[in-house]
Amino acid sequence: MAAPPSPDRAVRGAVLAPLAVPDGAVAGADIVRELAPELSLTVWQALRSVLLWAAQEPSARGELWERATMVAWEEELLEAPLDNDLRYPLAVIAGELALGAGADPDRLSRGCVCVTEWALSNGAVCTALAFAEAAAHAWPEHGRYAWLVGRLLRAHGRLRDAELWIRRAVQVAVSTGDWETQTLGLNSLGNVFYERGNYREATSSHVQALRIARRQQLREREGEILHDLFVSTWHTGDLEQAEGYARSALEIYQGGHERLPALAYDIAFSWMSNGYFERALPLLIELSDRFDRQGDQVRVLASSARAAAACGREALFNEYAKRTETAAAAVTGHGVAYAMFALGLGAWNLKRWNDASEYLIRALMIAEQRGEADVTSNAEAALSSVRMRQLAEVSQRESSPHVSLKRAALASHFASSLRAVAAAP
Repeated sequence: MAAPPSPDRAVRGAVLAPLAVPDGAVAGADIVRELAPELSLTVWQALRSVLLWAAQEPSARGELWERATMVAWEEELLEAPLDNDLRYPLAVIAGELALGAGADPDRLSRGCVCVTEWALSNGAVCTALAFAEAAAHAWPEHGRYAWLVGRLLRAHGRLRDAELWIRRAVQVAVSTGDWETQTLGLNSLGNVFYERGNYREATSSHVQALRIARRQQLREREGEILHDLFVSTWHTGDLEQAEGYARSALEIYQGGHERLPALAYDIAFSWMSNGYFERALPLLIELSDRFDRQGDQVRVLASSARAAAACGREALFNEYAKRTETAAAAVTGHGVAYAMFALGLGAWNLKRWNDASEYLIRALMIAEQRGEADVTSNAEAALSSVRMRQLAEVSQRESSPHVSLKRAALASHFASSLRAVAAAP
């Protein structure tokens, strides 16, 4: 498949920055490693072209490529043997770039987002992130695209980068008077703080978002923010205020809101955390097949396993632990560290110390890699307790009469053997 022509040498130096990332790698290089050979070069060329276009001053964009060549590339893409969900967005990107300075940032960014959606549906996370960032670069005045990048980065564990993009989204939204994106950004920023274990900072960001949503009468956003406020406030220890937020969110979610299952899960989780496992277990089992996102599903399955263990239902724990492991194998970030932590606690409830230790070690490794401070600290504390119980159990076994007699006999045998050696001529 033909590639678009390279820009003139005179402008190449001016557009180098978007093609490099901090470690010196070429932007989008992961696409080549992630996609099949027959796709990767074409997709990377489209990404590269968008970044080159975005790096130029608007008046200079017409000098990047010959229009006729880009039109020919668009036509070739339209006839290429690609999935429609990929072929058409790539053709739109080529068609817009053919217009040079006259390209519509809206259509160009939408084309990039469509490639992101295609990539996510095909498990190509790096490709998805690269095109989401390209969309934000192509239309930097539209904060919603920067917010989208931040959400994707958060979902895949890159919390520091997610915070930078979300802050950028909020700044753009403030400057353009985009109240909804400002609300979304502040709420998402709170969720980043929450994942890091900064619950008071998370609550503060959520409260800012709630004030704007109410002032601008963004009713649906208000429900989502109240939901997140319930979670972050509950973690600060203000249970009465948290329950108030939950009731307010439920009022808005009535009638089949898509986030109603998520709110139900968070309430069940709060019950578990307060020791009401018998109350939480039926609700968690009901919710175990209600989530499409794999990261959410793995959390619910793991919580179900933990509640089952706390209720003494070992067979049910084994069933949900197995389902959790299967679901976790398909997840690349969000939810997995907590899932392993929950399974560790479940094994602990059943006094299966070796299983508990293995689960908690996995939770600790994943949480440290993702920067999930709360799971890290909790897993460390739990692992320390499990190891102490393992040592105590070994000590108890050694102190049992049967073991003591065997050990005494072995010690006596060693002593007599050593005396025999010493007495030998």
